[in-house]
Amino acid sequence: MSAAEAATSYDQVFYPGHAFSQTHPDRLATLASLHGITPAPLSGCRVLELGCGVGGNLIPLAYQWPDSDFTGVDLSQRAIGAGLRNVAELGLENIRLLHGDIMELPAEFGAFDYIIAHGVYSWVPPMVRRKILQIFGEHLTLQGVAYVSYNCYPGSHLRNIARDIMQFHVRGVSDPNARIRQGRAALRFVAEASPKGHLYGVVLRDQLERVEKIRDEVLYHDDLDRSAAAFLFHQVVEEAEAHGLQYLSEAEFSDWRLHGYADEIMNVLERIPETEVVAREQYLDFLECRTFRRTLLCRQEVVLNRRIELEAIRNYHFAAALTPASRDINPFDESITEFRTETGESMSTDHCLSKAAILHLAEAWPQAMSFEALVEGTLERLGPAASKIKVQLDQEVEALTRVLYNAYAAGAVDLQRHPPPLATAMSERPEASLLARKQSVVGDFVTNLRHGTVYLADESVRTFLQLVDGTRDINTLVADLKRSLENKAPASEAHAANARASGAQVSRETVEQNLRLLSRLALLKA
Repeated sequence: MSAAEAATSYDQVFYPGHAFSQTHPDRLATLASLHGITPAPLSGCRVLELGCGVGGNLIPLAYQWPDSDFTGVDLSQRAIGAGLRNVAELGLENIRLLHGDIMELPAEFGAFDYIIAHGVYSWVPPMVRRKILQIFGEHLTLQGVAYVSYNCYPGSHLRNIARDIMQFHVRGVSDPNARIRQGRAALRFVAEASPKGHLYGVVLRDQLERVEKIRDEVLYHDDLDRSAAAFLFHQVVEEAEAHGLQYLSEAEFSDWRLHGYADEIMNVLERIPETEVVAREQYLDFLECRTFRRTLLCRQEVVLNRRIELEAIRNYHFAAALTPASRDINPFDESITEFRTETGESMSTDHCLSKAAILHLAEAWPQAMSFEALVEGTLERLGPAASKIKVQLDQEVEALTRVLYNAYAAGAVDLQRHPPPLATAMSERPEASLLARKQSVVGDFVTNLRHGTVYLADESVRTFLQLVDGTRDINTLVADLKRSLENKAPASEAHAANARASGAQVSRETVEQNLRLLSRLALLKA
């Protein structure tokens, strides 16, 4: 696909722009520092995003870190135009969104501490892929981190079966909406007609379920893009090495860990030397049938620490939205307690201090806290009952460290180097993120202050969010929310009745409940 064709397709069908938490510079900095790199602090760093689209990922970062410099480049003039309008609305002066070709990136751009290429590498021609890695090699600072995501094998072999069916069926269709509609229909026909007990049918129906869930724009630019390619992990790393780069880790620490396999498999994997980390990762892809990677790269001259000690995590901040699987929990009950995250991850422990610490983290969510503050706050929370723990505090803290390390490796606890300031207590005049308030005016999805995407389906919640601008106290919020809901232009008499009913139900109690909800969703500024 030529540069002109790429520009036309993305101008014709907008690719949805939103935040990707895996690309956040704090996540990259945390993983880099765990491996012995000294990454740039988030206040005062330079960030480049290749293929930034409308800036859905980059603009929230610029909003959150006003003392840092952000640059985005994209081939779609329409996307850049929309992004620039959003930048102007927010009054941001620390971000540039440039309409241009990655192949023509000027040398005077200088060096960047973090370079992001999400959703680009697999969807551009080979020469552009080489250019992306060249940009990493030439523009990354010595202690910098680059992020690149791509489709990978062996999992993409299964995805390609569905892609082949859909692309064959729409081979003569040019209209985007028709390609999307007919592509899905063709896959549905073949999947439903395939034998129920046959492996091929199982694969097709699994792919149909995936395709039915993704947005039209994503299907158009991913599965229906004839030029999209997948790679074996080691091929990407070898190409990166040719540009002076080396493999650092994946953007999810949990993907780096070896866990969940039978002992005999673990024994084989652990015999692979630490210097052969790429080989080990490739074997893991074969074991897991992996389809997608979010790979971090750094300069070859950096000496990495591949043996991460448990104690290293004590230098970071912790955040977790874990809740116990059972309603009643006693930390001093020595039975195993299971905790679950909002996204389905789980962890279990019978260690008393760890149970109490997890409950303390859950109460503080979405705010992160240092290891010292976590231990101190947990002991204070336990009160006189903590005396047993204090008798052997060193051993107890060591056990807590192990539990938190394993929880981080399993994706149940978040580790942060530079946590954002978030409100966890109600202030006199609460203020929600300006970015989220602006986004809620035009859509149901907003970006929170943890660089995550929040879906606000309820119009009354969106209306309330827009009112929480730091100028209103609780009483004023009650009055203004009641007035706003009652004055909403109804589409029908039924909507008018609902609006009046919603306005009548507004009280100080409901406003305080909504403020607590915004706080839990990481939408309130500290």
